[in-house]
Amino acid sequence: MRRTLRAAGCVVALAGTTLAAAPRPARAADPLPPGHWSATWQDEFDGSTLDGSKWTTWSASYSDACRGNKPDHKLEYNLPGNLSVANGRLTITARRQAHTSPGGTSYGWTSGLVATGDSCGHDPSGGAFVKKGDYIQIRTRLPGRIGMWPAFWTWNAGGNEVDVFEYHPDNPGILELTNHTGGGAADYHQTGSDVSAGWHYIGAYLGASSVDWYYDGKLLHSDGRGFDSDGAYLIVDLAVADGHYHDAPPSDVDSAQMLVDSVKVFRNS
Repeated sequence: MRRTLRAAGCVVALAGTTLAAAPRPARAADPLPPGHWSATWQDEFDGSTLDGSKWTTWSASYSDACRGNKPDHKLEYNLPGNLSVANGRLTITARRQAHTSPGGTSYGWTSGLVATGDSCGHDPSGGAFVKKGDYIQIRTRLPGRIGMWPAFWTWNAGGNEVDVFEYHPDNPGILELTNHTGGGAADYHQTGSDVSAGWHYIGAYLGASSVDWYYDGKLLHSDGRGFDSDGAYLIVDLAVADGHYHDAPPSDVDSAQMLVDSVKVFRNS
């Protein structure tokens, strides 16, 4: 999630509605790859606050006080106040809002992230740590407003990164999938429709010989490289692009939301 390139492809209509008022989606059985899978870790956000035993709001992947990362072309500073849990979902809200980091860096946006570890001394006691052979999956509704940069990815000790997805609404039907552990470049894949128009399951199988990405239970891409890592933590975030790789928010966009219904880790028995 630290590097991305502008994708080429068909562009369809964008969805720009605020998502928080949408009714909570009914939960169905998780669509999974072939095999005998059991959930070894999960959060379905059934409480009224973020579960601090599973998540932290800091990440060592962010170079400025573990909350901001302007060198990675991100406009936002991540704050816990931009996270909320209610009605069975996590809401991450990006706002056009001035903020100054402890080191004196000025930001024009705030947003939020959740991570399960490698969090600058703020690791939760029960955060997920994923390994080869695991399948990780999120159910989410993504923002359709230009400049938003939602993602679900793995991270540990300065690397060990697999981007389960990155999404840029200037290419609304495309998901960006990258296995940084296998030395691969970003892969851009058409989903067939505007990703931000509804709820979706997006997952990745961290295989030893191939990382396989799934979209609503269907195989989207296999890289043939594999998860070259001893393990990593999970990050879910809503970044804001500065225009270097993808379009920055236009002047009439002041906020956007990413909704998360569940995050789960499965192991094949």
